[in-house]
Amino acid sequence: MVKNKKEFEGFIRNKGCRLTGERMKLIEGIKRQRGHFNVDILVSCLKKQGLKVSRDTVYRNLPILLESGVIAQSFRTSRDTYYECAYTKTHHDHLICRDCGRVVEFKDPGIERSQQRVSRKNGFKLEYHCHQLVGLCKKCQH
Repeated sequence: MVKNKKEFEGFIRNKGCRLTGERMKLIEGIKRQRGHFNVDILVSCLKKQGLKVSRDTVYRNLPILLESGVIAQSFRTSRDTYYECAYTKTHHDHLICRDCGRVVEFKDPGIERSQQRVSRKNGFKLEYHCHQLVGLCKKCQH
């Protein structure tokens, strides 16, 4: 995972890509994000910040942003995929209410140890995971 702008520049160049102004605006806008976002939320926030980055540019750059570790996929719903800025967040998992859409972040060392154990047992080098538990929150159960 790249940890700063300079590392991202190196990552881009090593991939044989150009470091465009739009790409740098996108990185700056992502670093300002707090919480989960999908592409539409990100584009809207970028516009509010005065950064003109098109929706197509965001979609074209998603693979490189994920591969570099600038963003991480947080969770998926039936309609969309949500991301987080990996610069500002430590690893966590999600509880998602399938009725109201509420998202609760949680950390559980036991789950993390189990994933590592299962990976080792199967000779798998775990690099990343996107763990989500879907159900009904307390409010929607009534």
